[in-house]
Amino acid sequence: MATEKKKKRASVTVDVRVPTKIAWRAITDEREMQIWFAQHVHVDLKKDGFYNFSGKYVPFLSYDENPEQKILEFDEDEMNLSFEWKLRTREGEIIDTVVKYRISPMNEFSRLDIDHIVGVDDLSDDDLRNLWTILLNGFVFHMEGASAWVRPEFTPRKSTDFQLEIWTAAHKEDVYQTLTTIEGIKAFFAPQVKEVKLEEGGMLDLGYDKLPILEFEENSKFAFGWREVAGEDPNLTVTWELKDEGNGTRISLHEGTFDEPIVLSSRPDYDGWAAVMNDLKRYLETRRHPIFLSILIEPFSER
Repeated sequence: MATEKKKKRASVTVDVRVPTKIAWRAITDEREMQIWFAQHVHVDLKKDGFYNFSGKYVPFLSYDENPEQKILEFDEDEMNLSFEWKLRTREGEIIDTVVKYRISPMNEFSRLDIDHIVGVDDLSDDDLRNLWTILLNGFVFHMEGASAWVRPEFTPRKSTDFQLEIWTAAHKEDVYQTLTTIEGIKAFFAPQVKEVKLEEGGMLDLGYDKLPILEFEENSKFAFGWREVAGEDPNLTVTWELKDEGNGTRISLHEGTFDEPIVLSSRPDYDGWAAVMNDLKRYLETRRHPIFLSILIEPFSER
C-alpha cells in the first residue's frame, strides 16, 4: 500500500481597501491578473475549467512553461475559488499543489484569505513565504493604487550580482531609520534583531546571524556582509542605496559578488530580497504588518 505524501499548508490573510466585488475581479479577470499576478493569463471560470497563467513573473516555473491549472471549486456568489497550481521545485521536479482563495467583507472593505497546500518537502517554508509576499503585496498595491512594486523576473538570466529597485512615497530619512535601527528592522524584516552598531567594524545582529557592517552613509547607504547566510559565497555583500526621486525615495538593493555567474532566479535570496523590499514599501507607506511574517505554515491533512 502506497504511503500518503505528507503535506503542509501556507495560510495568510490580507486586507484590501476596496469593495469585495473589486477584490474578486482582481483574482478572476484576465486583465486584472496580468497587472499583479502573471504576464499571461487565460481563465475559464467554472468548476473543471482552466485557470492558466505563465510568463516571467511566475515563481517556480520556467518563463516559457504554460501548464494547465484546473479549477477545482468556483462559487461567484460566495467568492470562493480553488485551483491546481503546478510548480517546479528547485530540483526541477513538477509538482501538484492546490490554492484556495476566499474574498469576504471587512467593514466596508475586503479581506482575501489564501491557503496553499504543498508537499512537505516540495518547497521550503521560506520559498512559500517569498512567493506569497511578492504576489500579495502586488495584489494590495494594485488594488489600492500604489506605485510600481518589485516584480522579480524568473528567467534563465545569469550574472555574478543583481540589483532590485523600488520607489516609495517615504522620505530618505524615514527609509534610512527603518533600515538601520532595531525598531525599523523589527517592523519590516527581522523581529528577532538584537543589535545594529553603526560604526567602523560594527555588527548587524539579526538574532539568527551576526553580519559585519561594511559601509554606511547617513540617509544614503547601508552595506553589510551576507557571509553567514550566503554560505557558499563567503564574500557576498548586500548594499542598500537611497536617492531622492520626486516627492519620495528610490531604494536600490545590490547583492554581489557571486564566485561565478549563476541563474539569479535559482537562488532563494533573489526572490527573498524582492519579498523584503515589497514588505519595506508596505511598512513605510501604510505601517501594516509585513506579509512575510503573517504567513502561517503548518502540517495539513485532508482527513
